[in-house]
Amino acid sequence: MTWTIRSVLAWAKGYLQDKGIDTPRLDAEVLLSHALGKERIQLYLDMDRPLSPDELAAYRGLLKRRSAREPVAYILGSKEFYSHTFLVNPDVLIPRGETEILVEKTVELAPSDSAVFELGVGSGAVIISILLSRPDLAGFGNDTSRKALATARENARLHGVSSRLNLFLGADFHALSEEFSVIVANPPYIALADAGRLQEEVVRFEPEGALFAGNDGLDVIREILAAVHRNLAPGGKLILETGYDQRYEVERMIRENRELKQLQWVRDLSGIDRTVIVERVNG
Repeated sequence: MTWTIRSVLAWAKGYLQDKGIDTPRLDAEVLLSHALGKERIQLYLDMDRPLSPDELAAYRGLLKRRSAREPVAYILGSKEFYSHTFLVNPDVLIPRGETEILVEKTVELAPSDSAVFELGVGSGAVIISILLSRPDLAGFGNDTSRKALATARENARLHGVSSRLNLFLGADFHALSEEFSVIVANPPYIALADAGRLQEEVVRFEPEGALFAGNDGLDVIREILAAVHRNLAPGGKLILETGYDQRYEVERMIRENRELKQLQWVRDLSGIDRTVIVERVNG
């Protein structure tokens, strides 16, 4: 049998569907375009093209990885975020669409020619997207993972912002003596008890330390809200992503810190209160 793009896509869709993959047709197309080095639209323009044995072998290898629930982003080695493409791997969290709120609000709120700090940069997708949108800003960030920092540094190099981005190994605000106009964070906020509710792709492949934060999911957020005022300039903003059901507890923590004032909640596309903006009120 001669396998064409059309026939192999039809087979691959059924194969992935039988393996329980949620988006079998989309994944089949994305992986085939990757295997052939073509854009997805080109597949539809050349549906009757036969595939060589080497192309088929490469494609089957990708499908096998996906059928084992490895995320497509890790298979491809990249993920689009805020209209930019970033290198990703199992050492970093795959950036999600809802996290683009952090970029949007920072771009809107950061004063001209100021410095922005990201707590836990991971792949660097957030802070690099901010710098790409605001050439007047300087960026700083940390992470507890050397491998994550290596990925962020490579992404910074590829996007041409290395000269404006200072990254260092560390946790929380340790070793920081500066004050920033904006601090942005997408911390781990999933409760350990909720691990069973997550997709297998997430639990098995994404870094545990970037996902889970204690029994209630608030351990890291609790630390951030207790200490962030020390490194925010007066009137500075913390832009913090939170879990879907954490608004009440997060608001309580903000009220407990007299240096902070809650300004706004921003909902994601699902209507969830996803991101809170907090201001330092005392200098």
